[in-house]
Amino acid sequence: METRTYLKQAWGSVRNAIIGCSAAVLFGIAVLLMSIYSVATPQVVHPAEPVTVKVEYYLPYPGILPDSPLYKVKAARDRVMLWLVLDGEKKAKRELLYADKRIGAAAALADGGQMELAVSTATKAEKYLELAVNRVRKLSGAGKDVKSIKMVLVKAIAKHREILEGRPEFGPALQINKTLTFE
Repeated sequence: METRTYLKQAWGSVRNAIIGCSAAVLFGIAVLLMSIYSVATPQVVHPAEPVTVKVEYYLPYPGILPDSPLYKVKAARDRVMLWLVLDGEKKAKRELLYADKRIGAAAALADGGQMELAVSTATKAEKYLELAVNRVRKLSGAGKDVKSIKMVLVKAIAKHREILEGRPEFGPALQINKTLTFE
């Protein structure tokens, strides 16, 4: 009788172990199949509002705005400073600085309701940006290493475009910006 009881106990333990292992394996297979299914068919989320990505490029403080009587002095100083720079890469960086300051000034003027002056300033900003892009293209064509300023210009172009696309009045400046790209 003891042998039967022992076999009954042993068989019960083995049977329980087999059932437990089978359940664990089936659970593992189910998790694996669900994981494969979720990777194969990703969920698409449609937000209520369109998601806009902000360009991570910070504009310098514009300083004196074009509506100030001192602005002509600032503009003359900028032209002289640009004329004094002889190195092509430094000149491109300075043109980019002037472009960034002017696009910031244009946004400030537009926020203040001076749209005509804002459009004129934005157009000047894009012309400075165009000068910088063309100068960097020329330097690159001459074999100079301009990768770092090129990366900055790509971000600057995107930031300017972001600002210009926010206001339909900036159409003329936006047309200049849309022509600015790097190969």
